[in-house]
Amino acid sequence: MKLLHLSDLHIGRRIGNINLLDDQKHILAQAVEMAQECDVILLAGDIYDKAQPSSEAIRVVSNFFVSLSKLDKPVFVISGNHDSAEQIAYCHELLGQCGVFVSPAYEGALQSHVLQDEFGEVHIWLLPFIKPANVRKFYADVRSYDDAVRFVLESANVDLTVRNVLVAHQFVSGSEVCESESRLIGGLDQVGLNQFAAFDYVALGHLHSPQRLAGGRICYSGSPLKYSLSEANQKKGALIVEIEEKGVLSVKKAPFKPLHDLRLVRGNLSDITKPDDYSTDYIYVTVTDEQATLDPLGTLRLTYPSLIGMRIENSRTNVDEADYAEVADAEASSPLEHFIAFYQAQNNQTLPDEEKIAIMSEVIAEAEEMQNAPD
Repeated sequence: MKLLHLSDLHIGRRIGNINLLDDQKHILAQAVEMAQECDVILLAGDIYDKAQPSSEAIRVVSNFFVSLSKLDKPVFVISGNHDSAEQIAYCHELLGQCGVFVSPAYEGALQSHVLQDEFGEVHIWLLPFIKPANVRKFYADVRSYDDAVRFVLESANVDLTVRNVLVAHQFVSGSEVCESESRLIGGLDQVGLNQFAAFDYVALGHLHSPQRLAGGRICYSGSPLKYSLSEANQKKGALIVEIEEKGVLSVKKAPFKPLHDLRLVRGNLSDITKPDDYSTDYIYVTVTDEQATLDPLGTLRLTYPSLIGMRIENSRTNVDEADYAEVADAEASSPLEHFIAFYQAQNNQTLPDEEKIAIMSEVIAEAEEMQNAPD
């Protein structure tokens, strides 16, 4: 059985003031072509970039699901932390009749589906993104993300005699994050690798860099496009997983060809704005001229019409940046980091204990959910 593993589509995302929908449609068309050569399609969360996606983003995802359903191959979808689980699962019963199986929000039990091939049964388990608060109403002893996933998976009664595939959207310990992703201070959102011991393959979403853990049995496919500067050097693609008899699988990468690349350019203004440098890629430029230049942004846009940003870096600005580093850090800090800094200042302690951090992280998460909830 051949599985196509995708995640973190983030449909509706922007880079700066650039709308990426055309880039995303270009990639989704390639994903449909890849799906033609596979038996099963797995979409591991963050289908949308926001819990309340635009009508254009919804139309793109709807067309993608329609294209996949026409292949007459099962498609399994879960929600990620950027999605509204309820919005993603809207009409999931109807979608299921079309071969697109969308997991509803977690309500005390995992959804599973049984497939068959020449080696026997393959059980597909769907675990949408969960937080401790989502699970605690069913299992009161849950205190951490690791607890939450452990309780949920232990209650699933996975049959270890057959092949089991889990689709999930969590931060697994030992993986690395990019600047376009967020994680909780102290690794409170981490889930141990040992929680997934019952599964022959774990198709993960949440992290944008492709990663393989546990000898390739647990994988992040990564995002299909570069969504931050820290991803500029990554090679994006989907994963194609071949499962044979129990204990035998192989994972290979299927690269995507983007409509526009995201690149970092660095150098003196005169050296990086020659006619041969012209590009419609998404470019972030670091200008290194020691002497001030007239309208560097306007000059750069003549060569790079899809410029997404620039900075000036020289001996003078390095000093300035050191002076203002504290301000920049404050602007880049998460709400939880602001809480910890405030707690330290008020209580003259180096760090609040883990219980206080866990409580505050849940309060912040609930506040963000309320902010993103539809009116």
